[in-house]
Amino acid sequence: MSSKKEQKHSRSGNEAWRIRWITRIVKFIILFSSGMLMTASAPPLNWSATAWVALIPLFWICSEQNSRRAALSGFFWGLGWAFTSFYFLRDIDPIIPYPVAPFMALFPTAWAYLVPGLRRGILIPNDIQHQGYIAVKDFIPKSALKTFFYAVIIAAWWCITEWFRSRLLPWNYVSVSQWQNLSLIQVCSITGTYGVSFLIVLTNITLAIAFKNRFKSTKTQARFTQAYPFYFTLFLILTVVSIGAYHYRQKQVPQASIEFNAGLIQGDISQRRQATFEQAIEAMNVYLKMSYQVAVQKPAPDIVIWPESATPFPYNGTGWLSKKYRQEVASFIKYAKLPLVLGTIDFEELPKKSKRAPGILNSAFLFGTDARIKSKYSKIQRVPFGEYVPFRKYLPEWLVKRIDMHRDLISGKSFSPLEILPGVRAGISICYEDMFEYISRQEVLNNANLLLTITNDAWYPTSSEPDQHLANCVFRTIETGLPMLRVGNNSASCLIEPNGYISDCLFKKKSPKTGRMIAAPEVRGRRAGVIKVKVPFKPKLTFYVRYGNVFLWFCWLLVLAGMTITVLNWRQRKQTLMAKFEGQ
Repeated sequence: MSSKKEQKHSRSGNEAWRIRWITRIVKFIILFSSGMLMTASAPPLNWSATAWVALIPLFWICSEQNSRRAALSGFFWGLGWAFTSFYFLRDIDPIIPYPVAPFMALFPTAWAYLVPGLRRGILIPNDIQHQGYIAVKDFIPKSALKTFFYAVIIAAWWCITEWFRSRLLPWNYVSVSQWQNLSLIQVCSITGTYGVSFLIVLTNITLAIAFKNRFKSTKTQARFTQAYPFYFTLFLILTVVSIGAYHYRQKQVPQASIEFNAGLIQGDISQRRQATFEQAIEAMNVYLKMSYQVAVQKPAPDIVIWPESATPFPYNGTGWLSKKYRQEVASFIKYAKLPLVLGTIDFEELPKKSKRAPGILNSAFLFGTDARIKSKYSKIQRVPFGEYVPFRKYLPEWLVKRIDMHRDLISGKSFSPLEILPGVRAGISICYEDMFEYISRQEVLNNANLLLTITNDAWYPTSSEPDQHLANCVFRTIETGLPMLRVGNNSASCLIEPNGYISDCLFKKKSPKTGRMIAAPEVRGRRAGVIKVKVPFKPKLTFYVRYGNVFLWFCWLLVLAGMTITVLNWRQRKQTLMAKFEGQ
């Protein structure tokens, strides 16, 4: 019907439909491009400034639409962001970014859906709404306080949409764009990463409102009044940065600590989940050879640490390779007289009478100097599709075969730290577990005084995934107030201080500003070395560790308050209209 109508308008010389479609296409291009601009704020480009303006086009467009069209605008913005942000998944399978992008775009869609409704419910008086669309579109609120309240609610709603995906894929939140802005992100010790996302989104919204109303209004007073929310946002950011700069320096002040030398082994072995016999032997030999070399380095290490799944076969397996592995590891430990942490596939411990096959775990083993396993940690947060298939038993077999990556792991249960050295209690994260703040927080509550990540990003040999992974995990150190030691198979084996600063790394480069050698975690390759680590003897628990996501509950209260006001105003407007009809 619509095509026939458009043909009729075309024949009659009415070009309005053509202009309307061109306008829509231009809007979609702008939205998609601004979503890409948000991606550019994160690694590898690290154009952090773009995050402060990347949401302006989306808010500008969707705030004057109805909720359905606003959701569509949010979806197109989300496609631009998600497709480019998760394009690194092509290294696993070229198809993966295409279904992932529409799914991840649903979160900006949900955010955009509420934007126009909350605007009408909070900012637009009922008598203006009774006058129709044009009156609503052109209306400029007189109250700067009410406008700021609306912007705060919209920013809080964005944080909630990020929280909705926090247990699935908390990757590249808006806050990650500022991972190198260390003064700003110190606020995460109180608010978690959501506090930074809130400030960025609030800036986008208040800046958009200031510009938009400046173009709308011919009255100077109205222009300046609607800029007040942006000025207050700037004041808020400057306050956060100033306090953050103070705390950044405070975290550099020496405190009672335990020092040790960590020997890190970055073997740079290619992805070998389905390794041949020769590839498996090579991986084991590479890590053993590098371990022997680092054991005799000066300064001498106090412990040697291997990354996740350093070898493509399980330590406790029954085959010849596993038996050889156990013998070689024991020989190294007895030679070096050093404890060892390594990542390996493990098997669930079952009662002797159990008849079912044991579940498979992704684990970290801690060996004592007697070559016996002292303790272990098993991965709690598995990678969807990489380590298990969600809802496997409900999916058709052909689909499971297409998306299955030949591994179906079970989750670990314990958040207990591993005491890798006397007084050094390491809260372990395996692979992308260092994205999940609840894991690090629970480990600190269980008395950890060091965060230790072992990871294997060999799945992504050409993409920016390792760089993004590092940027995302920096926030865990600030949230917990603890240093993080990272050991990767092919990248970013480094030490991150409690203030988020990367102080040491296996690879270094010359600073163009000072000429001194500085950490270069972005450099990939094979290297072993020793890094000195200082661990607080009795760390003070941060506000975030003590109380968790209190800021997020504050966001929920704000959004619920905004929705309540919107519903009450809608009911009042409805009653007014009904009274008019009854009066007639």
